[in-house]
Amino acid sequence: MASLHFSPLLIAISLTIFISTFSSVSSLTCETQKLPPNRSYTNCTNLPTFNATLHFTHNTSTNLLNIAFSIDSPKSDGWVSWGINPTGPTMFGTGAFIAIKENGKVSVDTYNLISPQIPYKKEKLPFQVIDPSVEDVNGVITIFATVGVPEKAQNLSQIWQVGPVAGGVIKVHGTEKVNDDSTAPLKLAVVAHVPAPVPAPAPAPSAEGEKKSGGVKMMMGKSGLGFYFGLVLVLLGFMSM
Repeated sequence: MASLHFSPLLIAISLTIFISTFSSVSSLTCETQKLPPNRSYTNCTNLPTFNATLHFTHNTSTNLLNIAFSIDSPKSDGWVSWGINPTGPTMFGTGAFIAIKENGKVSVDTYNLISPQIPYKKEKLPFQVIDPSVEDVNGVITIFATVGVPEKAQNLSQIWQVGPVAGGVIKVHGTEKVNDDSTAPLKLAVVAHVPAPVPAPAPAPSAEGEKKSGGVKMMMGKSGLGFYFGLVLVLLGFMSM
């Protein structure tokens, strides 16, 4: 049987492709995520659980918060959610967007998380909601929405989760540590974009400096020409041996 020989270059290229593919699938971050060209945000946060991120822009003049919440898509039927709780980092009292994935299709709606007896109630949220939508692209679900926040709000609690779906019905999520840790402050800081300073123009050279500079350039040009001419002669000498 003939043996296979792989060049070091081919092995290096193969490893690079493998590593980049694995990284893009397994690591969703603000730096690696690609949103649609028509979606831009001033802030992004890598959330601590479930490989999730939150892009957002807070408009202080309108008290509107524009968000894009992204998380790994369930491999089968399931749901993902993101919401705001103005009273604290708890599930109940949260107004949430829940995206349901079923039979390969995904949809999003608003839910009030009221109590353990009625954990998921589909209804309008107690704050303004504009144009919620969802997409499932390359194994990542992203929920887009614009919501109204309290005037002069600086810190809110955000809660996100994942869970199962059966027969189109949302089921209760897990109770592992990762579920308990899926909450964080939402700091509505505005990123200031400071333009880079314009460099000052360089001072014009004096006439005396131009003469000296020209003389140096001429000398370098002559010496450089002589060097290359000598190098050609040496090479011709070696070729004739």
